[in-house]
Amino acid sequence: MNRVQPNFIIVGVARCGTTSLFQYLKQHPEIGFSRIKEPKFFSSKNINFPHTGPGDNTVDSKIIKNEEQYFESFKHLQNFKVVGEASSDYFYYHEHTIAEIKESLGDVKIIICLRNPIERAYSAYSNLIRDSRETLTFENAIPQETDRLSSNYDWMWAYRKGGLYSDGVIAFNAAFSNVKVILLDDLEQKPKKVIEEVCNFLNVSPNINIDYSTKYSHSGKPKNKLIAFLTNRNNKLMYSIREVIIRVIPRGILETIASKLFTKDKIDRTTRSELQDYFRKDIKILEKIIQKNLKNWK
Repeated sequence: MNRVQPNFIIVGVARCGTTSLFQYLKQHPEIGFSRIKEPKFFSSKNINFPHTGPGDNTVDSKIIKNEEQYFESFKHLQNFKVVGEASSDYFYYHEHTIAEIKESLGDVKIIICLRNPIERAYSAYSNLIRDSRETLTFENAIPQETDRLSSNYDWMWAYRKGGLYSDGVIAFNAAFSNVKVILLDDLEQKPKKVIEEVCNFLNVSPNINIDYSTKYSHSGKPKNKLIAFLTNRNNKLMYSIREVIIRVIPRGILETIASKLFTKDKIDRTTRSELQDYFRKDIKILEKIIQKNLKNWK
């Protein structure tokens, strides 16, 4: 029996709509995904474990580091026309993952999700705030990024560096024959059109009924101490309970509940201006690569 393996990968970027894209495509009868949404197998090969940031151990524990286990997660997908996985850190670690992916899987189709890098940075921050991993304000956390990454924090703490897209897009385009870039703005504003384009890209039927009503991966500051306690990744008991809940309750119901539990503050005007300066050059390069006007990002 031939080994089942992915012929497309959503390589990232985290906090740019990868979960929504995954959940939409998962509804397609011709598309099958690995049992674990983010196996992160190809990035794990060049990461120095364990990561040292608060709660990073809960992320590390889910990563598939064994090749046999990785391909085992696709074994149930023999009857699907298209098989994929969605590891949102492959893009960040592209200097290593591209070679690993090509060596193992060949010239697979690549999907990249991007969003305004300032909004992505704040979403990553809000994600860590939600899980009680980040304790600083956004303004105070940004200057700590270099020291944190030097101390081997997980890449989710790379608020600025994680939003530099041009090098990664260039590298994936150079290495793979079929690369599709999706902007979160488009996915949110016209999901049906974007998913139809992705279906055509994957060579599956675009005429499928998909539920676009749910917004996925809510994050932010818990509205009260009880919610903060329940979502705390540093509390082993609550984290264990949380994992059971995630497996038992449908994702759509969880997202509806989550949408009411968290709130977000506005980014300080000075901080936003500093980040605009930081990202401006990279955005200009990206515009030329993907041939889209990104004036709203600037």
